[in-house]
Amino acid sequence: MKTFKKVLSLILAVTPLICTATAVFFILPDTVAAHFGVNGTPDRYGSKYEAFILPAIILALYLIYFFCRKFIYKSSADDNNRAERNLDITDTVIMLVLVMMNALNIFLLSIMAKPEYLKDKESTIFVIISAVIGIMFIVIGNIMPKTRRNSVIGMRMTFCMDTDEHWYIANRAGGVAMVISGLVTVISGLIVRNGSYIIYMIIALILSLTVASIYSYAIIKGENKK
Repeated sequence: MKTFKKVLSLILAVTPLICTATAVFFILPDTVAAHFGVNGTPDRYGSKYEAFILPAIILALYLIYFFCRKFIYKSSADDNNRAERNLDITDTVIMLVLVMMNALNIFLLSIMAKPEYLKDKESTIFVIISAVIGIMFIVIGNIMPKTRRNSVIGMRMTFCMDTDEHWYIANRAGGVAMVISGLVTVISGLIVRNGSYIIYMIIALILSLTVASIYSYAIIKGENKK
């Protein structure tokens, strides 16, 4: 990982923990809204220390990625340029995900500190979460076609692993599928404005990725018959 990205990613990984510690010890009441129902209304209250759960998850995800980078490199180690390209892309994705997770953490802390912010607009939390997830899907979808052939990231079906051209065909289709899934997630969050957006997100993911797999398989097998 290049020094700039390494330092920035580390900062983004630990910032939620620092912000949450500040909020827990100096701002939050002892009891806070800890869970929200499908309509956005708090349906469970708990200790303010539960606010550390999301920052812990964010830090854990970063650490898992950091230690798994060597596997991404080894998966395409037969071509150093390919390996470096994949690592650069995945490093960028992780940075963008960390930025959005930081924004989400700040939003949740603000709700815990001032629950009246959600009065008469409880569904806002689902709109924001669905938007964050949808944008992540869209970002991943735009980056997938730019990855190089490897066995860790991207569309890795057997039929697309033999050549770089076939890899590109499958991951271009997969990228379109992820963008569509992201748009569906954002739009469904805006329309339903409750937790049921997850159902539409899952359906969109399954359908779009299935269609992308079938489409790329048909294209690649058609080319092989020529």
